[in-house]
Amino acid sequence: MKKLRDLGAIALVVMLSGCASSNGLSSAEESSAPATVDAEYYEPNLYLVEPLPINQSLEIELLQLNEVLQTIDMTDDQRAQILHRRAVTYDRVGLRTLAMVDINQALELKPDLVDAYHVMGIYLTAMGEYQAAFEAFDSTIELAPDHDYVYLNRGLAAYYNGQYHLAHTDFADFYFQDTADPFRSIWYYFAGRQLDSGRAEELLRSQWPNATGNEWGQDIIAYILGELTEDELIRSAFERSYDQEGLNHNLCEAYFYMGKVAAARGQSYSAINYFKLSLATNAYSYLEHRYARTEIQKLRQRLED
Repeated sequence: MKKLRDLGAIALVVMLSGCASSNGLSSAEESSAPATVDAEYYEPNLYLVEPLPINQSLEIELLQLNEVLQTIDMTDDQRAQILHRRAVTYDRVGLRTLAMVDINQALELKPDLVDAYHVMGIYLTAMGEYQAAFEAFDSTIELAPDHDYVYLNRGLAAYYNGQYHLAHTDFADFYFQDTADPFRSIWYYFAGRQLDSGRAEELLRSQWPNATGNEWGQDIIAYILGELTEDELIRSAFERSYDQEGLNHNLCEAYFYMGKVAAARGQSYSAINYFKLSLATNAYSYLEHRYARTEIQKLRQRLED
């Protein structure tokens, strides 16, 4: 596990170096989100969405956590837990470099902090540091074999590293924990498609009627199977949203899976645009937002080859 923390520190240095050389970002204009979203105002060909503003309650939480860390005496275990919580909060507002700093510090203080290893694995996967991510997820499993989401996230690391057999196995483990969750079926399908596309589609079609845990997710499966059009999926995103935040979350997912379908059809430029739209929602806590950038990078590399 010490080796893993060293790898995490190296990855963090790389991340910080990249941030130092990037262009500065201008502050966002103030905006107010509508209280409700009515599907009747939806225009089928207009897919743009207003990015979510930073959640004020998360900003307040960060202020409170900073104050606790600076002013209260606590044990190393307690400090590690607070650092982990602040890291997760940083991540939810898009401050992933600061989140990685806190995760590294938390693991230095408490080397058996399960969720810190899990979160580190997620960050390392998004950075393309796949081997280090596998070590983080393996440490998570070693400490907590029944962890709820480690097989999903280790599967994502294997998937984006091109290890589709390993990804398929992890996604299968994750799927059978809750077969009613449509998103588990979707990722099981994506890995399976790389191995046997016909069989993967047959399996997804058979799972679709039983994926009743989330009606919106069922609509996404219907779109992937060609049973819904893009316009119908976007309309569903509006109809199943009760406020601007919910709409952005739905559209983040919709754009991402539209991008996946377009990429599978060889429509790389359309796929890139869909992934950009997913990023534009600012739904930072969604895995679709996290990996939209990875998808864009892989498509650009494919276009350059």
